Amino acid sequence: MKRRQFVTNVGLAALAGTTLGAAGLYAIQPRRSVLPFASADNDTLPLEPTEPTRVVVVGGGLAGMAATYELLKRGFDVTLVERSSNLGGRLTGWNVDVNGETMATEHGFHGFFNQYYNLNGLLAELGLRDNFKPVVDYPVIFRDPDKGTESFTNTTTLFPFNLLAVVGQAKSVSLLDFNNPTGKLYELMRYDPVRTFQDYDDVDFKTFCQRVNQPMVDTIIEPFAHTSFNQFDQYSTAEGIKFFHFFFLGNPDGMGYDQTIDDAMTSVITPMTQKLVELGGRVITGVEADRLVERNGRITGLVLKRPGDVLGKDHEVPAADIGSDWTAFWNGADLYYARREDDGSYRALSGRCTHMGCPVGLDAATGGFACPCHGAKYDPEGVPTAGPTVVPLVALEASAAADRVRLTSRPQPSDIELQADYFILACDVPGLKDIVSRSELSSTELVQGVEDLGVADPYIVWRIWFDRAIEPLAVPFYTTSGYRYTDSIAIYSQMQPAYEDWARRHQGSVIELHAYAVEPENVIDEAEIRRIMREELDELIPALKGANMVYDIYTMQQNFPRWAPGDYAGRPGVQTPVDNLFLAGDYLRLEVPANLMEAATMTGRMAANRVLVAEGLRENPIPTVDLVGPLTI
Repeated sequence: MKRRQFVTNVGLAALAGTTLGAAGLYAIQPRRSVLPFASADNDTLPLEPTEPTRVVVVGGGLAGMAATYELLKRGFDVTLVERSSNLGGRLTGWNVDVNGETMATEHGFHGFFNQYYNLNGLLAELGLRDNFKPVVDYPVIFRDPDKGTESFTNTTTLFPFNLLAVVGQAKSVSLLDFNNPTGKLYELMRYDPVRTFQDYDDVDFKTFCQRVNQPMVDTIIEPFAHTSFNQFDQYSTAEGIKFFHFFFLGNPDGMGYDQTIDDAMTSVITPMTQKLVELGGRVITGVEADRLVERNGRITGLVLKRPGDVLGKDHEVPAADIGSDWTAFWNGADLYYARREDDGSYRALSGRCTHMGCPVGLDAATGGFACPCHGAKYDPEGVPTAGPTVVPLVALEASAAADRVRLTSRPQPSDIELQADYFILACDVPGLKDIVSRSELSSTELVQGVEDLGVADPYIVWRIWFDRAIEPLAVPFYTTSGYRYTDSIAIYSQMQPAYEDWARRHQGSVIELHAYAVEPENVIDEAEIRRIMREELDELIPALKGANMVYDIYTMQQNFPRWAPGDYAGRPGVQTPVDNLFLAGDYLRLEVPANLMEAATMTGRMAANRVLVAEGLRENPIPTVDLVGPLTI
């Protein structure tokens, strides 16, 4: 920063402090808050039900695990159903064979921010906080050489000096950028759960940012907003304002965060799963929820099926279209593969991965199948050979009649139906939409609200093992700005002990690249995406230029929630019109400021509270950041 600009910044900061005064400063400070209870005498209510009460939770991510835990410790009979072989959702992991060595991998790097009060509280209650270590900085690498690398380490959490500190650390932003009376920058500091959505939910964030000083947009707003996994021109301004309020302007804890010491399964998911079982919970994995059963206005059961199975849907295809190699066929959202055997008969498989239901593609290298989402691979017979699943692709009946072949689901011995008093759907958006679409629910409001939910553009996670060591970087994680694909990089060979050991023994390094939201025009051939991202990595870490990849895991997924303009009004919340059915997940309508893993955990605890309220029991306190922005009057 130039000396004259620095002097100007210091002078304005001093003036701001003097003008506001101590009393004024105290009044506008963001504070940790607690959501109100449904009952004014909550503290006097009993803790546990007097009669056995059953709850079924669908979805084993943070939302489902949090809801399950809160209800188990209150004495409820809880069954948790997860279609994957492990719990964890986007935080889950699995083992891979790296040239003869077993190593743990996961869906991508996760930061556990200080203001994740519900998630961090849950981890502390389970005795898992020792499995984390703090990250000392939050740097952003800009492709623009004039900006270089900006550091956003906090020096204070006192508003507005926390914001002034960020501006002071940014080489290309000045306090003079705040001097824009006709602009919209200050709206980021005026979050209000009612007014903000009334005024700005229909406005896309790109349009809003045109009324904000460009240096602020380029240096601070845009790099951080990308971590919402939504494109600027498809992102609700109200959701964007809530995002910045939660992560910086409305919380008293700044931008500090922790990372897991080991992989997420070792540090978080496995011990959490063990605790749920110790408390008496039934954890059913490798089984998928098919549909809810409603009788007399209440949900009475949940029908289960094998992961990837298709129940009750027949599909006919011309026999001439089926050759001796696997051929893909779609029937609505259902994907099938069929081939003609040497004896003239036909064989068919469901094209849904048995890990989390993604559509699998043909693997040209092996003649089998590969899942683009989490790296699962299957041989030509549909038997898993790599990745997180251990369940084969589901076989279908293929019967020929005249010139047509009918593909049908093989009859199962019986439909398994779980019965309970309450049900919590805590799956991701695609999973929720599938279950509701197959259920005959009387609430058109709920059905329409779920149908209108969407997912954001795809995101990429690419972990690469290199044959070349690099000097340790200042921190193991960097956000980036200005690159076509790469939005962040994580250096696993200086992050987790197992990867540090691998790098030391092989004189190598392990890097993970992330693309948070890939625009439709950039969803091109995988080989070309890899080539471009590798060029971007060589630019970001020149020491790796020319290094050979000895192993890699490349995945493209599409399951983060869409926060599009106008979505808010129809978005479902935790409470549904069906009195014994609740939802949990980071995609729900929340007047409370929370995002990502904290939103998932918070809504899981909120759903558990709704069950407690329905039973006349004491609610658990739900902590949150300040409910309104520091400049809200």
